[in-house]
Amino acid sequence: MTVLLTGGSGFVGINITERLLDENIDVVNYATLPVPDEAIPSLEGRRGNYEYVEGNVLDRERLDAVIKKYHIKTIIHAAVMTPDFKREQQSSKDVTNVNYMGTVEVLEAALRHGIEKFVYLSSVSVYGDTAYTDHRLSESDSIPLPRSLYEITKYAAERTVLRYKELFGLPVLVVRLGQVFGPWERYTGIRHTLSGPFQATRLAVLNQEALLPWPGMRDWVYSRDVANAILHLMQNDDLHFDLYNIGPGQSWSVEDWCKLLEKEIPGFRYRLVDHPDEATIDYFAPKDASRLVIERLQQDGGYTPKYGLKEAFHDYMNWIKNTSHFWTEEKVRSTT
Repeated sequence: MTVLLTGGSGFVGINITERLLDENIDVVNYATLPVPDEAIPSLEGRRGNYEYVEGNVLDRERLDAVIKKYHIKTIIHAAVMTPDFKREQQSSKDVTNVNYMGTVEVLEAALRHGIEKFVYLSSVSVYGDTAYTDHRLSESDSIPLPRSLYEITKYAAERTVLRYKELFGLPVLVVRLGQVFGPWERYTGIRHTLSGPFQATRLAVLNQEALLPWPGMRDWVYSRDVANAILHLMQNDDLHFDLYNIGPGQSWSVEDWCKLLEKEIPGFRYRLVDHPDEATIDYFAPKDASRLVIERLQQDGGYTPKYGLKEAFHDYMNWIKNTSHFWTEEKVRSTT
């Protein structure tokens, strides 16, 4: 079995690739740039075969050629631009084209080639303003009110994916990823909204103080749990829904993470600041979003998250110890 993973050079994509390869599933990473050099040994040392193919999701002919060459029957569509406010202003059309029209192009390619499973990676961000009013974010009860172009295009794309199932019988699955962090997260030039735990960890490794605008209580989900959940859903042929939240089912704060960093990394310090402008940690939101409900994932999918705060911290620190500090650099190293 060979899976085509669009945008597989992003940090979530690398985690998914590692997990698929461990299951002896071959992966073709279709992205504009390759994974960072530091990730190649990890990908090559697993059971399945990995191959990178340079390509843009807006390139119809290139998509057709790759799907045909590798006899693709499963697509995981993860390619996306995740801009902050400034980049959204500068690249509004690019964000819209890649996030929405790119999804349409991949859907059309899936139809042309008889794809048997299409997994679309959406985001908790589609809930938009609802994330600050609903106590719990449910797939069925919470009405998305997206505001930013990223949120709008992700929601439009996921609804389009589901519509393609109704129109053409395309076998699709949409997953809304929560507040993801974990191994291989880094500056890419495409994803500008880096997670709170990443920012704090980077400052600790660089021997800089972390200044928090507030504790940052969210349901941070570890990237390896995301990869595990996606694999689980892909392999389950008895699902009752087309849409699933993927989160940890619990919340903890960046301040909690910083307390663990203090014990792990000598000399690291953090503190809460009185004025947000003084902060060196950016949550890219006016306040903390509510927690994702993952009952569908647990009950229908039969999946249980593995990484809580302490488990994720232990695994992340092990990853850091076995990886160079390439991920702390702010220059662009790769892209989705």
